[in-house]
Amino acid sequence: MLIDFLRPILENPFFVKYGLLGLFLNAVFAAIVPFPIVVTSTALLLSGQSEIMVFTVLSIGSVLGGVVTYVIGYDGGKIYNILRRTHSEDHHQKSFAWINKYGWIIIFALNWVPILTEVVTIIAGLKKYNFKNFLIIMGTARVASAFAMVYFGNMFLQYIKT
Repeated sequence: MLIDFLRPILENPFFVKYGLLGLFLNAVFAAIVPFPIVVTSTALLLSGQSEIMVFTVLSIGSVLGGVVTYVIGYDGGKIYNILRRTHSEDHHQKSFAWINKYGWIIIFALNWVPILTEVVTIIAGLKKYNFKNFLIIMGTARVASAFAMVYFGNMFLQYIKT
């Protein structure tokens, strides 16, 4: 069965071994530790963890992670300098123009795209986007994303168990 094939993949990752604490750390440090949050959350659901607890921890950790990456950008930290080396100045000017022109729409939409999530939060911090507005927009997107991960992760597990 498919569940027998997936069980070793979902139960071995580092963050899964630490349960909800591992999920929280994975959500906060997703920009630094390139391990997908959806794998950790699905593995915890597979192990019988409460959907509400997984959703709550995932939401809080993900929003806190967004704040951390915003602060990194706001401070003009080293991560932004690394990003500057990987893309041309033209790309950076376009990203700033998009944030200026579309603001909350870009922040909300890109918080649903795995790698771009961290990039847009760093750029919003670098542009010194209004923190209160940023927190509301990013928080809404990440809580909705966490809900979708838990809901569809649970639906996927129910499907493969039958």
